[in-house]
This record gives sequence, structure tokens and C-alpha cells, in this order.
Amino acid sequence: MTDQNPWASPPEPTPEDPQPNPPAQGLPPAQSPPPPGPPPQPQPGYPQQPYPPQGYPPGAPPQTNPQPGYPQAGYQGPPPYGYQGYTGYAYPMGPRTSGRATAVLILGIASVVSWCFYGVGIVPAIVALALAPGAKREIRSSGGMINGESQVKAGVICACIALVLSILAIIALAIFIIWAANQP
Repeated sequence: MTDQNPWASPPEPTPEDPQPNPPAQGLPPAQSPPPPGPPPQPQPGYPQQPYPPQGYPPGAPPQTNPQPGYPQAGYQGPPPYGYQGYTGYAYPMGPRTSGRATAVLILGIASVVSWCFYGVGIVPAIVALALAPGAKREIRSSGGMINGESQVKAGVICACIALVLSILAIIALAIFIIWAANQP
């Protein structure tokens, strides 16, 4: 077995043993194509640059790493023992938002929207105000890995506004019922 590179170019013919050009198929020997001449010259004004290689072209040896810092294409073998390499091209994960903070914000907005339905906004406002301290505690104890404190603050403000408006709506409804009951 020989240790030849399977991607190596075929050996160039030496001048000692030139090979004659075989005639083209279907043409008589007198009309064979002319031997190849010098390569065409590039047109002025347009620089000729070769395209970058795409993998291994047939008959070419494997190339060395063209860009330092980037792995060479193809199989690289297993990583060394204990190697904990980067496994993907995603961006590193940043701090995530607290689910409780999102719930406080949603309930605060829902309470503002539903305050005019005869005090129905009291229920989501009270739930939002009950969840807010736990959400703040979760965010502060995470050491910066969880964010959402501004969502908690916005949800508490919306819940307080809705709570006040809902209580005023219930008082106004009670006054209207008492007034309507006393009319002859």
C-alpha cells in the first residue's frame, strides 16, 4: 500500500517524456485542436481575482487553515478530554424577566381596563398588589440574573389607580342606588 495523498495533483509530465496530444474524437488527425497557448490576459480596469476555494477541489491537496482563529472545514476529530467548548452560534443568554413581574404588570393593566365595570377592577388590582412583594424579592435575590423591577413598579401603579377608581365607582354606584330608591 502506498502512502500517497488522495487529494494530491497528478504528477506533471516531465520534458524527457512528452506525451503527444491525442486527436479529438470524430475529427481526422489533420484537424485536431491547436495546443493550448498562453492564458488570456485580464482586461484593463477589472482586476482578476480568483474565487475563494470551496472545500477541496478534485485533485488538490487539503489546504492549511486560511484564516487564523477559525477552524478548518471538515472533520476535526474529537475534542480533548474535559473540553467544554462553545456548542453553537447563539448569543449568550442575558438576564431573563421574572414571570411574577409580568403577571403583576398584566393584572395591573387588566384592573385599569376593568375598573369601569362596576368595581370589577378591584379583584385583579388586589391580586397584583399581593404578587408585587414576592416579585420584588425574587428579582433582588437573583443577583442580577432576573430583571423586571420596572414591570412590577408599573403594575403596582396601575393597580393602585384602578383600586382607587374602582372604589370611587362603587361609591358612586351606591349613591346612585340610594338616590334612585328615594325618588317618588
